Amino acid sequence: MTHKIFSRHIVTPDRVHAGHVILDGDTILAVEPAERAAANAFDCGDDLLIPGLVDIHTDNLEKHYQPRPGALWDALGAALAHDGQCITAGITTVFDSLALHGQKDGLDRGDALGPMIEAVDRAGDEGLLRAEHLLHLRCEVTNPRLADLIAPHIENPRLRLMSVMDHTPGQRQTANLDRLKDRMARRGASPDEMELLLADRTSWRDSAVAPENRAHVVALAHEHAIPLMSHDDESIAHVEESHDDGCIAAEFPVTLAAARTAKNYGMMTVMGGPNFVRGGSHSGNLGARECAAEGLLDILASDYVPLSMLRAAFQLTEAPFGWSLPAAIATVARNPARITGLTDRGDIAPGQRADLVQVHRAPGGWPVPRAVWVRGRRAA
Repeated sequence: MTHKIFSRHIVTPDRVHAGHVILDGDTILAVEPAERAAANAFDCGDDLLIPGLVDIHTDNLEKHYQPRPGALWDALGAALAHDGQCITAGITTVFDSLALHGQKDGLDRGDALGPMIEAVDRAGDEGLLRAEHLLHLRCEVTNPRLADLIAPHIENPRLRLMSVMDHTPGQRQTANLDRLKDRMARRGASPDEMELLLADRTSWRDSAVAPENRAHVVALAHEHAIPLMSHDDESIAHVEESHDDGCIAAEFPVTLAAARTAKNYGMMTVMGGPNFVRGGSHSGNLGARECAAEGLLDILASDYVPLSMLRAAFQLTEAPFGWSLPAAIATVARNPARITGLTDRGDIAPGQRADLVQVHRAPGGWPVPRAVWVRGRRAA
């Protein structure tokens, strides 16, 4: 059964125009020019109609699983809350990005990994989720438990992305130790607590496990045909290593030199939506706006604020950037879809999956999702 959605501003891959998007079940059948809505069409009026967003990096599930330090929430309830926040932000495909790291605010991420993955699996099996949830394992190469943490999940059909990262203090994301200590102090850590934490994290780096772990993750990604990204590359040498490992993208590079090198190697650059919206990195590293100004920004991810993706994409169309709407929307839809092998979504075009978002431009510039369709069905 076919039905139509009308908008005066349909954002297709190469232009913005008025017309109907004709849906046949879960697929876009055609995009037809029209000046007014047909009698049987869903009428978006002057609101924009864009493809559903594809978020390849979000910490949002973990935030709902532990909403406050030391306070764990029911895992299924966390999955449902996370899903609701994503779908109402226009995110129709979300990669739940789980860190195979140590402690964070009292949460043992190794212990939390299984319950979070099982909760999303169960919610999906029971038809409780509105967005499509895939899995992104963020592999901390210095973690002595890394291989054991990955093993139970490597055959999970939702596992569609992996990344290698190293958060040892003193390099990459936390090259500036004074800045790191300042952030820890604002969280209430005492000087003694800071030194203990830094010593614990640094001790991982001193072991011989990091090179072995990285090689293991790279081998697994290739063996299972899972796209692989690098995280927080700081130097040209970091990017060269990532390229040699077969990484398809530099995720959150912390310097312009790293971002430029990734571009030269044909790797895409992923930056955080909150970084762009706030006007800078909370950790003082490379700004997403600076990356965009240099022509190095390919993909925006929500990182820790789901609604930031849409806001950042629309900011790209404003001064001083002046991107076209199709180019801006591609950073949150087509580009992240294609880089992860999802060729069936990310564009409003015949044959694509009918994942769509009606977006209203509120006074002050904030884009507000008013309706969301996933596989042709209204989800929000």
